[in-house]
Amino acid sequence: MKFVPVVALSVIALAGCSNPKEANKSNFEHAVNEWIEKGPPCLDVPNGTVTAPGQKYDALPAYVEAVPKTQPFAEESRQRRLAPLDALVDAGLMKKTPTEIEQQNMFGGAERKVAVIAYDFTNEGTAAFKDDAGSSTMGGKRSGLCYGKPHVDEVTNFTQPADMMGMTLSQVSYKYHLADLPAWAKNAKMKVAFPDLARNTAESLDAKAAVVLTNDGWKHEKAI
Repeated sequence: MKFVPVVALSVIALAGCSNPKEANKSNFEHAVNEWIEKGPPCLDVPNGTVTAPGQKYDALPAYVEAVPKTQPFAEESRQRRLAPLDALVDAGLMKKTPTEIEQQNMFGGAERKVAVIAYDFTNEGTAAFKDDAGSSTMGGKRSGLCYGKPHVDEVTNFTQPADMMGMTLSQVSYKYHLADLPAWAKNAKMKVAFPDLARNTAESLDAKAAVVLTNDGWKHEKAI
């Protein structure tokens, strides 16, 4: 009676388990991870309430009037703009400087000086900001203060692969978290000012994705 060496049996077993086209949790985890790790979440940089002459609305520095408004609703609006900017200052991503800018009178009168608080990036903020962090859901490029690296922890469920529009697809449910979070993403004031940040930095998150069978194995639907 002949015996097949244990090493040979192990190689055969591994070969059988490493088929990239097989519908299993390991292959689906790899397919989802390969895509989502390229797209960390990003925070939009808040705008100010006023702009300097010739300045684009979303350009930095962001200016907020320094003097409180007398009308309650106007002051509430000013405070809403201040809160996320001040959180960015607390996290070390921005610095603020009191200054003045010129403003054109809305009725066509002469320009006037307006006391403002100017918010601009620190070196850390400049490093965190990505001008092109991938495609947005509405088309075009996505930009912002990006943080962490999405990582799949577990594929919890998947549907039996089925043909759809000439492709073989499976719907995958999985849990993931953000690895390699920068210190500013853990800042308490930031999490209050940016609810998306608080949600995205939870210990475990649930998500779903469709994976498609290709000649090279399973791929996230958006990677096709």
